[in-house]
Amino acid sequence: MSGLLYAIGEVSRITGVSVKALRLYQEKGLLQPSRVDPSSGYRYYTEHDIAQAHTLRALRDLRLSLEEIRGVLAELDQGASLAEQLGRVRARLAEEAASAQRAVMALDTLLRHQARAEAYLRAPPPLVERWLPSVRVAVHRARGRYSDAAVVFPRLLAACGPHVAGAPFCLFHEAEYREDDADISWCVPLAPGARPEGVHVEELPEVQAATLVHTGPPDSVGPSWARLFAHLHARERAPAVPLRETYLRVGATDAAPASSWLTELALSWEENGSRGTP
Repeated sequence: MSGLLYAIGEVSRITGVSVKALRLYQEKGLLQPSRVDPSSGYRYYTEHDIAQAHTLRALRDLRLSLEEIRGVLAELDQGASLAEQLGRVRARLAEEAASAQRAVMALDTLLRHQARAEAYLRAPPPLVERWLPSVRVAVHRARGRYSDAAVVFPRLLAACGPHVAGAPFCLFHEAEYREDDADISWCVPLAPGARPEGVHVEELPEVQAATLVHTGPPDSVGPSWARLFAHLHARERAPAVPLRETYLRVGATDAAPASSWLTELALSWEENGSRGTP
């Protein structure tokens, strides 16, 4: 155990669990933060808490009720393995009516992601601190879902045409993960001096950031974000927004081989300031 503490917004980004859900899990006694600042009320979580949050999300994706999840967690506390518990749940779901088939598929997806996570731990990508150069971008900023990229980027790329000068990327203006109202800037780099019609253009300044290139689909980036947050915290640096994901290579579908996806994650920092949402 490294002893590092993560703010609730950072845990949300790493696990894909909304801050609202994390607070609900605390209220229901399923996941307690390891530390609550008595003066600010900010919640802080350990790596063990993050692992527990991953388990909670996996079980919620299977549409288990909070009481059912409480029973599974009790079994885990008594020494049962997560794989054993997931196996029992899958067997039960497979015997239910056809309407539960989607839950079985969700479990299969979870197991595939678990294998990818284990492969990631065996050979993690190198982490590099570097300066991200200033860049001129066509940008569309709005609140929405992360999956909106499939609609927004084709429109931006079509509008920019021959002026495109690099891989598209997203800026996430909050550290936390949000399910359907994330504050996102979809950005397409432009050639110097280019100003395509019908799009908003901005100049982004250069910024120093910790970066790594993640291999795998968009919903598998949690472990890589965890490494970046841990890297900054170990150096007593406060992570700063926006977070950046640059899509170097995109798979045809979410089911495409992991190697079809390459995403550079970038996390900058500030010298002083708050670490997150209370």
